[in-house]
Amino acid sequence: MSSATEQPDPGLPSELLGDEPVRRRRHEPEPEWIEVEPGPPWRPPRWLWWVVAVTLVVGGVAWYADHRVRTQEAVAVARCEHRLSDASAMSEIRMGAMDNYLRPALASTHGVRQLHLADLMSEPARRALPDVQRADRACGQVSVKPWHFSLVARRNAATAYSGALVTLLQAVASQGRAYFHHDPALVRLREAAGVDSGLD
Repeated sequence: MSSATEQPDPGLPSELLGDEPVRRRRHEPEPEWIEVEPGPPWRPPRWLWWVVAVTLVVGGVAWYADHRVRTQEAVAVARCEHRLSDASAMSEIRMGAMDNYLRPALASTHGVRQLHLADLMSEPARRALPDVQRADRACGQVSVKPWHFSLVARRNAATAYSGALVTLLQAVASQGRAYFHHDPALVRLREAAGVDSGLD
């Protein structure tokens, strides 16, 4: 029998399993989800903003400087091409006129007389040579940054043609060779440089 001292705790339910009262164990509460209030949104540190700002300023200054250099290079290449075009046209006119004048005589003569007529080509070649040499030097002095690819290609085409034209005129001036206008290598280089023939 139970005594008054062994009365069950009124806060706990009890079950009778015989003469002795049995106390139920308290259930531990299940863990609850803890709700965390969202904090302030992430803000980049101030030094990161400075890095971005400095990078943008430096990039903008570099782009502007490169643009100015490219503009100056484009003007120099255009000047070279114009000078070469003028010199080429003048040499074409002088040499072509003499070639047209001599062609009938060269076709009907042989031997020493033909060589003498071909020597007449040397005089117009000597007169055309200084302008072509100046244009060749001007094109050779044009400096272009290697990453300005289109300007590099234009400058290289102009210097290739001007160098070949100087070489051919020097040969004609010194040896009196005919058929200046029909040199196939010179025609290819002239077309690559974008120079029009003065006789077209």
